[in-house]
Parts: sequence; C-alpha cells; structure tokens
Amino acid sequence: MRWAWHLASAACLLLSLLGLVAVTQSDAQQAPPQIPDEVVRRMIELGLKNIQRGLCGGLDGCAPATPEEFELPPITIPQARIAVVVGTQSALARWCGLDADRRSVAPMLRQIRQKMRFNERQVALMAVIHGIQQSIVTDGLKARGECNEATRRDLDAQLPKD
Repeated sequence: MRWAWHLASAACLLLSLLGLVAVTQSDAQQAPPQIPDEVVRRMIELGLKNIQRGLCGGLDGCAPATPEEFELPPITIPQARIAVVVGTQSALARWCGLDADRRSVAPMLRQIRQKMRFNERQVALMAVIHGIQQSIVTDGLKARGECNEATRRDLDAQLPKD
C-alpha cells in the first residue's frame, strides 16, 4: 500500500510543478495539464483512508470510511479533481505569501457547500484530499526556494480577490 502513496505523491507533485510552469509562463491561455483519473482515484482512496481526520458535524471527527464508500465513493472523480487542483493552488499561494485560506480554500468550500450542496462527509473528504495535495506540493516547493515575483504576480491575478 505504501507504493500507492508514493505513486500518487509523485504523480501529483509532477503535475503540480508542471502546472506551476504553466502559471509562470507569459501565455496565460495555456492550461495546466489535466490530472489523470487514476491519480485522482488514488487521492480519493487516500482521502477515504484518512477521513477520520476530517470534521463531520461541528467539531466531531468523521467516522472511518466504510467498505461501501471505498466501492462507491461519496464524491466523483471530477469533484475530487477540484480538491487536488485547489490543494495545489493553496500550496502555491502560501509559498508566494498570499492568503491561501481566504483566496483558495474558502472559495472551494463555498462552492461545494452552496452550489454543489455537499453534505458534511463529502465536504470533509474534499478537505482531506485538499490537505493531502497541499502537503505534497508544499514539500516539492520547499526544494525550489523562494517564490519569484513573476509567479506571485501571475498567481495573485488568478486567485479570487474576495
């Protein structure tokens, strides 16, 4: 099972850093590469294995995932992909000294709660996946040193201002 974590970590880090390159390029039309479904599936699995770290209903921790949830996860691959992408944005925002909580995490939580009408368990799973991805990318960014001004400026322009 350890190999699954390393595979997901390596794939997410690679794609995240490729996305960082796309963010820092002058051609704003170029989109970062799509995160493969298999990587997102593994992130859902990791999220379910760690869902008890999330909060379900106030300050109560979530119950561990059931076998049924592993068979039929409470979120879809496209939904989980949002958490992975936002986790990457949050890591980049923190690296560049931007307010990741207000400009990255809060908009995602608003979207999944209000527009997508997720229940507390679905929100918790998205938050856990976001946190895993943010941690993976943060570790990769540490090796890159400081955020440069061009990356900060481009990221600042992309993130919501409210």
